[in-house]
Amino acid sequence: MADDQTMVKRVSGPGQWTNWHETVSGPIKGIDKISYPSDNPPYGADAINRCTAQLQRAIAAAKAAGEPYRAVGRGWSLSDAPYVDGLLLDNSLLIGRKRLRADQVDPDYRGSAQARDGLCLIQSGTYVSELNAWLESDPIGLSLRTSGAANGQTIAGAMSTGIHGSALDVGAFHDHVVAIHLLAGPARQVWLERAGYPVLKPTMAQSLGAELIRDDDMFNAVLVGLGAFGVIHNVVIEARPRFTLRAYNYGTDRNGQRLTLNPAVRQRIKELDFAASPELNPVGENGRPYFFQPIINPNVNPPDVLITQMYEQPWPAGYRPDYRTRQDGFGPGFDFISVAGRALDLFRNLVPLFANLVSQQMFKLGLTTGSWGEIFGYKTMRTKVASGSVAVPAARVLDALDALIALNKEIGPVPLVFGCRYQRKSPALLAINRWDPTAVISIDGIYNPSSLKFLDAVPARMEAKGIPFAQHWGKINGYTPARVEAAFGQDRDKWLAARHALLPDPVDRVLFENDFVRRAGLAG
Repeated sequence: MADDQTMVKRVSGPGQWTNWHETVSGPIKGIDKISYPSDNPPYGADAINRCTAQLQRAIAAAKAAGEPYRAVGRGWSLSDAPYVDGLLLDNSLLIGRKRLRADQVDPDYRGSAQARDGLCLIQSGTYVSELNAWLESDPIGLSLRTSGAANGQTIAGAMSTGIHGSALDVGAFHDHVVAIHLLAGPARQVWLERAGYPVLKPTMAQSLGAELIRDDDMFNAVLVGLGAFGVIHNVVIEARPRFTLRAYNYGTDRNGQRLTLNPAVRQRIKELDFAASPELNPVGENGRPYFFQPIINPNVNPPDVLITQMYEQPWPAGYRPDYRTRQDGFGPGFDFISVAGRALDLFRNLVPLFANLVSQQMFKLGLTTGSWGEIFGYKTMRTKVASGSVAVPAARVLDALDALIALNKEIGPVPLVFGCRYQRKSPALLAINRWDPTAVISIDGIYNPSSLKFLDAVPARMEAKGIPFAQHWGKINGYTPARVEAAFGQDRDKWLAARHALLPDPVDRVLFENDFVRRAGLAG
């Protein structure tokens, strides 16, 4: 269309860019923002192709100017993973989404009938909060299986930085994705699927003018690709039938005793045996929960523990979720980043903060029910918080916690708490959920020099204790080339090989690099 060239606009010139959580700031040359076609065509091949043409025109202009170009999404990462001192692309208006038809699915698709019914095509600028609301609506009737606790990310940003969840028997958020439409430079676009898991018929790639590549290593590289492969335009996810949760937050056991890091709690954190020590379960609940998360306060002795356990239940007939942001406190879906951010002006350390969470219910205690999208709802707070995560084999989670508690005694007390989350192993080459199961210890709290000192010391402490680990790409981390190689081994080499195969022109590789990728030894 004649007006399509206005779809990409330079909405900001040279200036300073700051991420959502105000932990990263730096100079940029400008921000491009792409909008959906103004005549609002149905989300399908025509609309996608028109967006692709303008995206690749913008990529070509950046390449001609010698400026690096990175899709920034919402800028939700607490690390500098999306940032570059060149040009940033805001894709937040690319929010097309549709359910795929049975006749579009490849006859060799190996997913279950339930997974086949949950195949959806999603445009990359869709916020995870928006995706939740759309999936759970009538007549779609689907849900995500897992997600992070804070859902302000775009789907491409959440996927590319490998955010995790805590649904015990599924993978991380990126493990929903089964096909990727990638703009690998100004003139190449590819439709990626795994060789052993074809999803859509080749006619989908053909309708987009994209090269169909079915290759396990290439797909698994781009799945957690850190923005270094180009611009992700669309993805296909496998959603599940919608469901609701009974969600409990509690700091005492069934006998009214304060929860601490005692032997029974330690066993649960390591073994995930919910039949053992039934007094740790909510009253009336004895089965395996869908979601489990203990939050540990290391600044008292013995450490205090708050537990969240959620149990799956059917979607009630006629149920209508309420996605309005909670103003009256924090429900079970709120991670401690949000809690600490809300409390910045109220507390100077986490000892009174933790007591306030229990006594005044800033962290809502008791039972809450709701859909996945309600409980893990959108957060409006824009607060400067300290956050990192270290992923370890679940069998070593207590070793890792003990090491972190000891480190806090040496450096602190530091205004941070530790939250344990669990997921199954991912095939993504740079996914931090590398073990089956993986325990991810989130380290969250107030942004100050002592917190940053603690987070900086975490990788060396894991190394000193001989604990295998990886770090969350989208949070504060201490990745170096040696640490990336130690964490990911041959998968790192496969990732680099896939990047060279998809971006054979070294100028295109430089186009999508930034200091974050270079520090990790993943450039070139």
